[in-house]
Amino acid sequence: MPADLVVRLRRTVDDGRATARALLVETAAAMAAVPPATVTVAHTAAGAPVLRGVATGWHTSVSHTRGLVAVAVSRHGPVGVDVEALRPVPALALSRRWFTPEDTDWLRGRPVQRLGVDFLALWTGKEAVAKLHGTGLRGGRLLRWRTAPPAPPAWRPAVDAPGVLVTHRELPAHVLAVAHAWPGRPRPAVGR
Repeated sequence: MPADLVVRLRRTVDDGRATARALLVETAAAMAAVPPATVTVAHTAAGAPVLRGVATGWHTSVSHTRGLVAVAVSRHGPVGVDVEALRPVPALALSRRWFTPEDTDWLRGRPVQRLGVDFLALWTGKEAVAKLHGTGLRGGRLLRWRTAPPAPPAWRPAVDAPGVLVTHRELPAHVLAVAHAWPGRPRPAVGR
């Protein structure tokens, strides 16, 4: 049975755009079991990738950061992907600026050595949800959405986006988050 949702990663030494486009085409073509020449990529006015050819109507998302590209392709529902390189960040200061008080409280309770990783896991989860909705992070508004704290590799609901599931993965030198929604499936019960 063909996969309904595929997420692929590829290392890169450039800015990742050409690698992302090629990986997106390869992934969609493999899902459709057709040659890559039968899939093309266009872009919305906002710059989001749109699959054409045999993959017309499928949902997709792309992310690139230093050294890595991530693509997600879904046959059945919106998807968002984000990847960030692990690096030192002022986690609590950034959390107070961009995240909900609940997120900042959660981070405060984390071990000091995990603050950067856990901040980036929350950040990538929020950006993945924003990409799923096709809105991006305009003005930081969506970063204030509450997403469940990451618990790799388990799936968690996005609290302010019922019906959306978010997963986090810690990779060597990177953090990855994928958000997806499945039409026709019951929305998970989410408490506030």
